[in-house]
Amino acid sequence: MKKVLKKLPDYYLTFCVYALIGWLYEVIWLWFVVPPYKFVNRGVLLGPFLPIYGFGILILLFMLDKFMKKKHKISKPLYLVTSVFTVVTFIYVTIVEYTTPRIYHVSEFLSKYGIGLIIANVVALVVVYLILKNTESKKFKNLDLTVILVFLLIWIITTAIEYVSHFMTDKLFHTMLWDYSRDFLNVNKRINWDASRNFAIGGTILLYTVQPQLEKALKKIPKDRKVYIALLIGIPMLIDLLINVIIKYVGLLWKTKVITSEINIKGKCLETDTYFFNKICT
Repeated sequence: MKKVLKKLPDYYLTFCVYALIGWLYEVIWLWFVVPPYKFVNRGVLLGPFLPIYGFGILILLFMLDKFMKKKHKISKPLYLVTSVFTVVTFIYVTIVEYTTPRIYHVSEFLSKYGIGLIIANVVALVVVYLILKNTESKKFKNLDLTVILVFLLIWIITTAIEYVSHFMTDKLFHTMLWDYSRDFLNVNKRINWDASRNFAIGGTILLYTVQPQLEKALKKIPKDRKVYIALLIGIPMLIDLLINVIIKYVGLLWKTKVITSEINIKGKCLETDTYFFNKICT
């Protein structure tokens, strides 16, 4: 516990760096990749931060730090099966995405291509197993699968974080920051294949390239200066968050009050555009 408290400034500055990187990623993505190609200040904050990315990286670091430092060899059945499943599924679904008509929901994909996915995984697993059994190459038998396994774990963790974050911002801030209802392999509009894939690729790259350099840079900064920098960034961010919460709740409460006061339809329900009530019945 003491170690965690001592590293709080490091954790917070790490959070801020990746919250900024996440904000830049989404702004650039919307500006140059997604029509109508315009600047959008992403997130619930006024400042250039997306907290979901900061929290996401911290969760990944806490959960995967020890795992990343160990070697996970192909000779272990669990690592072999998991790695083959990850690679084959990634390739199979990517091919389906770009060669078939758009499939929006996961259930639709599984009903059409689930059997093919299972067969592809079984065939790939048998091939790799036979190669492993008949080869005398020590390099192949000692092949480290850690990166592939980390990639899969990041995929699972970041997808879960995105789903929970969407749900929480929807309920707490009454804001849908994204809507994947028209995207490939979405689940309840909250997560989809492309976003999860990008998070897994991006998270793997960040953990193996950016994070080591960031840790080296933070070690060079004196502890007292880290505290000052953290406060310098943290106080405005907290004010930003409080202002946003007040504006959202006051605005929606007023809006709901106006709508409910103007409705007078006996025995009928009127759908509203507020998140406090999906329908107002009189």
